[in-house]
Amino acid sequence: MQPPKHKMTIQEIENIELKFLTPGDYEELKLAIIESYTNMPNAYWKISHIKSLIERFPDGQVVIKVNGQLAGCALSIIVDYNKFEEHHTYKEITGNYFFKTHSDEGDVLYGIDVFIKPEYRGLRLGRRLYDYRKELCERLNLRGIAFGGRIPNYHKYSDEISPKEYIEKVKRKEIHDSVLNFQISNDFHPSKILKGYLEGDEASNEFAVLLEWDNIYFEKQTTKATTKKKIVRLGLIQWQMRPYKDLEELMQQACC
Repeated sequence: MQPPKHKMTIQEIENIELKFLTPGDYEELKLAIIESYTNMPNAYWKISHIKSLIERFPDGQVVIKVNGQLAGCALSIIVDYNKFEEHHTYKEITGNYFFKTHSDEGDVLYGIDVFIKPEYRGLRLGRRLYDYRKELCERLNLRGIAFGGRIPNYHKYSDEISPKEYIEKVKRKEIHDSVLNFQISNDFHPSKILKGYLEGDEASNEFAVLLEWDNIYFEKQTTKATTKKKIVRLGLIQWQMRPYKDLEELMQQACC
């Protein structure tokens, strides 16, 4: 059965499944990416990239299916955030798109991609993908989630205002940006402007917004094996200075 091209309605939904991505999903995934990023032709992931992601971090790669059809996807890695400059690029954070930057010992879940196909938008499916990432972050005891969010409407205003001004106007609802509004409504806060983030992203003028979510349940692991004690307790016995007849009398003095 071919996926619907008309706008899906809630009444048409029979079941929704959140599943781990597998190499067998690739062809459907590729078509879904092409349909979702119409302003970035040929920007879909290659099968080698997807296999690398699944091998390195299977729990971070999920798809959402509606009536058996792939409707959206979320891809993630774990990184040691301190190893990256605050003004990193997408190419740097992904290890030249082969995800060698992933580390099981990292402290931040980094979002590589997330999308919902056009005909499935408006059904709160994106929120389910974001909620999964938050649950995964909490389960792995990571300190938070981060990703570079595109601002694909910015090119319409780039001659008039800076990216910073654009974000502020979106937050004040003076400019409508469904992508950025959605991310902010899901408790992600803009922390920085990333210049030259995604090469070829003309709609965003290659700018992105670094968005972060803090895991309030994060517990920092201690590296101290023992703690130094500052109090020393001494056990003392006061002996009477007198002669004893035998050992039994000596022991009686010690115990009493």
